[in-house]
Amino acid sequence: MLLREFKQHFLSGNLESAIAVISPNNDGYYLMVKSHKWGVNSFLEAERSLKPRVFKTQSALLNAVNSIGFRYQSIDISNP
Repeated sequence: MLLREFKQHFLSGNLESAIAVISPNNDGYYLMVKSHKWGVNSFLEAERSLKPRVFKTQSALLNAVNSIGFRYQSIDISNP
């Protein structure tokens, strides 16, 4: 899902949480968003490739999380 779509769903109250996931190649982080309404998890996708967007730094990932509308208290990073 694209950033603008996540923003719309956040404003509608459809999103539950955002989780940083270490990418399979260990070259950065993916942003996974949970939704209680859909019952599925979605990754933030790059607009051109529609593949999960890779964030090189935690700071860049947190900027995207803030842009969606989440306000974070702590950072949890999971390794699949």
